[in-house]
Amino acid sequence: MSSPLDGLGRLASALAGLLLTRAEFASIELAQARVQFMRWLGMALGASVLAMLGAVALSAALVVALWPQWGWATLVALALVYLFGSLWLVRRLQHEIREAPPMLSQTLDELAKDREALLPGGPGAERSAGP
Repeated sequence: MSSPLDGLGRLASALAGLLLTRAEFASIELAQARVQFMRWLGMALGASVLAMLGAVALSAALVVALWPQWGWATLVALALVYLFGSLWLVRRLQHEIREAPPMLSQTLDELAKDREALLPGGPGAERSAGP
């Protein structure tokens, strides 16, 4: 004959398994976030290095070509172009970071579903109940 404690043991085991699964999902999401961050950092650094190399070469050629006619104005114009270019890159990076999904969003959604399944009258019941 099965005792009530056997049922509680199975329930505790199932809950522990469920929490372990959720923890594994959370670690996977954190790993994905780390990879995404490293990709963004690599993109930003690569863009910076390439832009600087191109800017140095082009600037030198442009200044040499325009120095007799424009003098210092050539350097000022180049400085403004570089300033606006860097501002554009920073804005683009900020936009991409802002549009990224929040960290652990899938895991938190799944935990909320688990809570609703285990405790139907819990704190989220009012939100999911229809009118």
